[in-house]
Order: sequence, then C-alpha cells, then structure tokens
Amino acid sequence: MTPEDGLEVPQRAARQARPARLVGYGVVGLWLALLGVAVGWGVQLDPAWPAWREASWALAVWGANLLLLYYVVGPPFAFSRLPLLSAIFALLMTAMGSGSYWATIQLFPRYRVPIELAALFTAVCTALSLIGCAVVARLGGLRERLARWHYVWDWGRLRVVTYALFAVCAVGTYMSIRAIGYIPAVLGDPESLRVQFPEIAGAWFRLSMLGMVVGLIAGVQICARRANWLVWVVGALGLGCASLYGNRFFIALPVGALALLWDRVRGRVSARSVALAVGVGMPALALLYFWRQHDETLVGRLGPLGLILYGSLNEFRDLAWTLDYYSGGGHALLGGSTLGGLIVPLFPSGVWSAVGIDKAAVFAHSNAAVLAQEMGQVTAQRVGIYGELFMNFGWAGAFLGALLYGVGLGYLDRRLMVVRDGAVVGGILLAVAGAATVYAQVGQWNMFTAAVTSCCYPVLLLALFTARRATRAV
Repeated sequence: MTPEDGLEVPQRAARQARPARLVGYGVVGLWLALLGVAVGWGVQLDPAWPAWREASWALAVWGANLLLLYYVVGPPFAFSRLPLLSAIFALLMTAMGSGSYWATIQLFPRYRVPIELAALFTAVCTALSLIGCAVVARLGGLRERLARWHYVWDWGRLRVVTYALFAVCAVGTYMSIRAIGYIPAVLGDPESLRVQFPEIAGAWFRLSMLGMVVGLIAGVQICARRANWLVWVVGALGLGCASLYGNRFFIALPVGALALLWDRVRGRVSARSVALAVGVGMPALALLYFWRQHDETLVGRLGPLGLILYGSLNEFRDLAWTLDYYSGGGHALLGGSTLGGLIVPLFPSGVWSAVGIDKAAVFAHSNAAVLAQEMGQVTAQRVGIYGELFMNFGWAGAFLGALLYGVGLGYLDRRLMVVRDGAVVGGILLAVAGAATVYAQVGQWNMFTAAVTSCCYPVLLLALFTARRATRAV
C-alpha cells in the first residue's frame, strides 16, 4: 500500500458525505422558503388560494420523506428498493393526479374537490409507510438469513412449458375475442364492460389471462440470461394477449415485477430508463384510451397535453373526493365492510361456498363498487389502499394502516434484497408481490390479493414440474 492509497479512504468518505449534506441543506432550504411564503404572502394568498396551507404542508412533509429515505431507510438507492419505489410512485401519483384534476375542471368548471388535502394526506401516509419500512430494517437489517436449500428452475423444462402455455393462451385469446366480438384495447370504451368479459368469454378468458404467466416465466429466463429469441417473442406475445382487453394493469404488473427481478439478478435499472419509460408509456396509454373512443370533443377542449393529464392517475382526484365525502360527518364510515376483498381471492369460489360465503357478493361490495354507487358512476372507482383505509376507518385508521403497509413493504424489501440468482423460484414470486404492493397505492386491496394469487399460484404450480430442489453452497 502506497502513501497515495492511504488518501483514498478519506477522499471517498468526503465524496460520500457531500450529497448527504446537500440533501439535508436542500430540505432545510425548502422548509425556510415555505416559511417565508407563509409569513410574507400568507394574507395575500388567502382569497386567491384558500387551500394554500394544505399544499405548503404537503411540500414540507415531502421534504421530510426525502430525509427519511436518505438517512433512515438508507442505501442502496436502486430501482428494486421497494420503499424508494413506493415513495416515488406516491409522488408521481400526487403530481400527475393533480394535473388530472386541473384537466377535469377545464371540462367541468363546477367540479371541485380538496385536491390539496389529498396531497397532504398522501404525503403523511407515505411518511408513515417509510417509518414502518425503517422499523423492519432496523429490527432485522437488510440481510436475510439464507435457507440451506431452495428450489431452482430447470431451464430446459421451463422453456418447453413456456411454449406450451403460450399455445393454450393464444387459443384462449382467439376464442375470447370471438365471443366478445371486438378487440377492447383498440375499439370503444372497455371500462363499462370490463367486468363482464369473464362472463362473456367464459373459460376462454381465463386461459387468455395466462398470458401474464407466460410473460413472467419468459421474463425469468430473460433475466437469468437463459432465453433464446423465441422465448423473447413468446413472452412479448403472451403479455400482448393479456392486454387486449383494455386493462393496463394486466401488462403493468408483469412488466413491473420483471423490472424488479432484472435489477436484482441481471443489471441495475437506470433512472434514465425508468424516466424514459414513464415519460413515453403514460402519455401513450392515455392518448390510446381517448383515440379508441374517437371523442373529438375532448380533443378539441383539452388538447394533447390536457388529454394526457386527464387520463393519467385520476384515482388521485377520486381520493380527494373520498376524503371530502367521508370526513364531513354526513356519511358513515364503512367500518371495514370491504375488508373481505382482501381475503376471498386466496381460495376458489367453491371453497368459500362450502363455508357459506358468497365470493361474488364479497367482491360486489368492494370499495370501488361502493364509490361508484355513491358517485353515480357505472364503472368501478378506485382510490388506492390509503383511500380505502380512510373510507373504512377514518383518519386514525388510515394512518395506522399506512404504518402497517410500510411494515409489509419493508419485509418484502428485506426478502427481495437477498435475491441474487435468477434461477431461484422465489425471486419472481417476491417481485410480483413487491410490484403489486407498490401498485396498491392506486388500486384496492382485493385487487392486490387477486393479482398476487392469479400470478403466483400458476407459477408455483408450474414449479412442481419445472423446478428442482437445490442446496445452497455455504
């Protein structure tokens, strides 16, 4: 070791300390700026923007969230870190959802909801979830004890099953589209008929939905560098089959899960790639939604940018409506009556019927259905897990639920952080659960359970034939 080598350690420490100081100084600067605005222009803002205080507090809490992420949750700051991904998703939901609200009032000038209160509510729930993540990390650390044995994929058998499953999926998709009579993703508004597609197409629709599983098992091979060009093609076509029904979630969940797995076992997903995907994908999907309806009125009144905002993360706008509706005292909280949707997707309808529970009736009383009825809408209205907690249990219940949500997210983060080998079957299961948990912020809790079971149960079943038990090297 040379004298020059001895200088590298303090220099490296200095370089690492510099961004840490910048984060702290930046947040303090934000708080001072908000304080200056409140003291200097608060009186002038009151008549022009009565809710400016809620917006200011939301910004202040987001500053605290950045401190929690950087100093408490801590590195590595990678795409596969679920606390980081969850916080970014909540911030994106707030920003794009506020834009959706702006576009909405351009179309309906009399429509008003407390959007600033929704921003503050989401920021506080995010802070509590990060605290829950930090508690889990501090109790157990980021390193999970590795089991002595585990299950790994047999790549030859998995490749054959991928081809066979895609063939079944393709037949199911063809028959489903024939029964429906058109391709929902490119024609008309699928929202009002989406819940009827399984009834219209029957068992063929369920076979078509295996495209999500085809995409997942093809993605496992891709992440582990075990895929040939045909596996790439089959995986893409499988996801295409599942997305033909107009539901963006059917393609967003597998792609999100595979991005998490890629980051863990193949290579870091760069921030530039994520920004590009969001910047191109969200506008494209929003514009496609309006294009297939051929509604020229919306295009003329909003323009391209307004359409993108109007069609992106409008669940946040409905969250603001829910906070106003259930906090005024005129409407009773649901008291946990929609909680059944979290449990019933775990087993088939026949199992629940045997114990006297109507699974369809439980699903019919989801928060999305309740909100649709209260809003006078014919389609489901989702407000995310924070919103569902609020409409069931109020402010205290929502904040406690956000803390518990963070604990669950932190546990999944710990488990996912030890995934290093793409051959391990548990890797894709954790990735699916992690992606569904993050998405739950704009979904609903019965969707979370249904998404995990509909993807993970088939993967586990396939693992019985395409995986083998292996012992870890000590």
